[in-house]
Amino acid sequence: MKTVNFLTYYFVPENTAATNRVVAMVKELEKKYKVNVICATEKGKAQRNSKVKFTDNVDIYYVDQRMYNGEKFYTRALHELWYAGKIALKSNRVKSDVKITTAPSMFLIPMVTMFVRGKKIIDIRDLVWDYMSASSMFSKVLKFNISSLMKQSLKTFDFVSVTNDHEVEWVKSNVGKNDVAKITNGIEEQNFLELSALSAVQNEKFTITYVGNVGIAQNIETLINAAKNLKDIQVNIVGEGNRYKYLKAYAKKNQISNVEFFGKVPRDKMIDFYNSSSLLFAQLDEKFKAAMPSKLYEYASTGLPIIYAGLGEARNFVDKLENCTAINPNDSKLLEVAISKYMDKDIQVSQKNREFIQKNFIRETQSLKLVDLVDTLVK
Repeated sequence: MKTVNFLTYYFVPENTAATNRVVAMVKELEKKYKVNVICATEKGKAQRNSKVKFTDNVDIYYVDQRMYNGEKFYTRALHELWYAGKIALKSNRVKSDVKITTAPSMFLIPMVTMFVRGKKIIDIRDLVWDYMSASSMFSKVLKFNISSLMKQSLKTFDFVSVTNDHEVEWVKSNVGKNDVAKITNGIEEQNFLELSALSAVQNEKFTITYVGNVGIAQNIETLINAAKNLKDIQVNIVGEGNRYKYLKAYAKKNQISNVEFFGKVPRDKMIDFYNSSSLLFAQLDEKFKAAMPSKLYEYASTGLPIIYAGLGEARNFVDKLENCTAINPNDSKLLEVAISKYMDKDIQVSQKNREFIQKNFIRETQSLKLVDLVDTLVK
């Protein structure tokens, strides 16, 4: 049996959208190949064993990652660069026929280019370097140099896969590779089946739920400010991120009592939040218009009403759905108006949205495309 090394920053027990994508891919790959996952641990949580059995056909090789402040860009970047190098070097010590690297952790791309030899596939989940600020001369120069490094590094991979049409065009234009595979993000089939079985619940209080990363890109302060003026609603924020503590303190300081923070919640408990929701909210800053939040696939699977504040790829996706409203990001007044329109209606569940997700965005089906790329390289 041929062997695949899968290099990623995120894997279980980490619970992130990036982890979910990788786990789905690994589960499809292990049906034909022996898979070694080489990844970082959760910050500050060392693994007693450097090799852990995940399934009969999948082993995990962990690189211990110490705790650091992820809110500071340069601190985070230096640490990610360091651990990306360690992941790449560890992969060299684990024999394989094909190496797959996945990024939103962009520093894995040049590290794998420098240190890993053999047949290689890169799976790009986000064009992270494209989102970097260019507000000063220093940041402009930094962004240019990092982007140039990424473009050159990507040329060394045998295959490139991306998640959406914008990324396909970026790779074709900047890397010169015309054979780009599109493996969309999505939702696991079992998770879809659970969410698509929900029925609308008319809550005593109109409840808005946000699920996902609580970071700079999402700017959930917009939703909190809207809640401050809409006293009759309840807002549930589920997830953590580098703005979580700040926003929790912000809500307390401003005496916004109708916003509740739940932090990270196990997946099997998430169904309770969706079950009690009247409306689902997501947002991305306009700088991230090439990105597609994975939670939108989950949201659409429920059939519940959605408000999306953002532009670009995610907005194009939302425009294909019914029972949804798209607005410009970071505008709490505009958000208040959008929410108010839903408060006057009975909650409707969209079967059309569920069918759209089932047809196009089941992760297991999408992951088969990666298996096809590996098949091509091992022939």
